[in-house]
Amino acid sequence: MQLDLFAMLEAPAELLKYEAFKEANPWVLPRLTRMSHDLRKRGHRQYGIKALIEVLRWEHSLTHDPSCEFKFNNNYCPFMAREIMKHEPMLEGFFKIRESVADRSEDY
Repeated sequence: MQLDLFAMLEAPAELLKYEAFKEANPWVLPRLTRMSHDLRKRGHRQYGIKALIEVLRWEHSLTHDPSCEFKFNNNYCPFMAREIMKHEPMLEGFFKIRESVADRSEDY
């Protein structure tokens, strides 16, 4: 895979931001993983990580005070999808992925 120069420079910064987001919101990855498993059990072979994140945002809006700060940057989607599939063998290939800055990290 060949990434453009801008993406190569951006990868470490995005990875650091993603790691900080995960640390501040440890419930997000397990929740997305459960949602993915639920869809898989219902027969879905593939699904979009962005769709799941929008559902997560909506659920959070219903259960938390509107002044509660919860920001999920869409730039984290590639990292989330790769991390879920890497750590959950039953979900391997569940998310269709494109080349992204997440490919610059060995962790994802």
